[in-house]
Amino acid sequence: MSDRIQIKSTGELIAALPTMLGFVPASSIVMAFLNAGAMTFIARTDFGTGGRALTAEAIVKTNASDAVVIVAVAKGRTFREVLDECDRVSDVLLTLGVTDQDVFYTPSVEGGETWTDMRTFETGTVVDPSTTEFAAATVLAGKAVAASRDEIAARYRREGSKIIDRRRARNAKEVMGENFARNVISELADTVTERREPSAALAARIGLLLTTDIVARDAILGLAVIDPASASETMATVTRKLHGPERVAALTVAGFFAYVNFQGPDAGCAFDAARTEADQHPLSDTRLLGLVDEALQTGLHPKKMRGLSGTGVGIARAKFGIELPAPGNNWI
Repeated sequence: MSDRIQIKSTGELIAALPTMLGFVPASSIVMAFLNAGAMTFIARTDFGTGGRALTAEAIVKTNASDAVVIVAVAKGRTFREVLDECDRVSDVLLTLGVTDQDVFYTPSVEGGETWTDMRTFETGTVVDPSTTEFAAATVLAGKAVAASRDEIAARYRREGSKIIDRRRARNAKEVMGENFARNVISELADTVTERREPSAALAARIGLLLTTDIVARDAILGLAVIDPASASETMATVTRKLHGPERVAALTVAGFFAYVNFQGPDAGCAFDAARTEADQHPLSDTRLLGLVDEALQTGLHPKKMRGLSGTGVGIARAKFGIELPAPGNNWI
């Protein structure tokens, strides 16, 4: 979020939530953490969970927040349900020492919808989200806001894979031998750089490499330095073409790329899909998934995770002779 964008009213704040989250929240509790009046973090959890204590605790412990604005988005819920849920979330934050709180409720984030202050019961109107300064900045940046979290989750849904592609990937590994990893990483790097859609055949080779060579997998994390948005989009496409342990590994990397590109909801959807796939394939390696998912759940800043990409760049160079761009000063 740009420091130059000023939010002048509660209606504007609620209208800005879709842009800040990357999707239009529904049945949600959104917590906007502030420090000296400036927003520092935003977190969302499902309505009915009482707030995500682990995330809130991690954010508060950074000492980068001294106040919070809680917004309950809960169409179809009774006022008593909303009031009880807001009280539960507020109690969690009070326990963490955040005493400066504003709590609002709105059935939906739509222009003209009514918001209610759950402390004073003052009401107002939600501004049209498409008219906010945040929305304008998003359009100028070439980004889009998803209509819902389900729309983001659809980016990681499996479309299917062919046995022939997996067989050809194994054959390629046998033929290329020690050069297999280097060739696959180089081809994937070119695909990210040129923003091409990866073929099913390349996806199969990537899946095989991710599940058979941990060092190569760590090198692949360095591709985020090329262009994290392109890397995220490319790996999302790869995940749709795989299944089983290969899909779990690809979803983990795709989620990581989204995470370091400040696409928290995308990362969460990718990690959720990976967990679901791993449940169906118990032999899947979920160690990296556990690491990055926990970091996301506890609110670790994306720049803290970018160090893994820097390490990946070094591995790509030292182990596979692949020169990736060196992380710039603004990377971490």
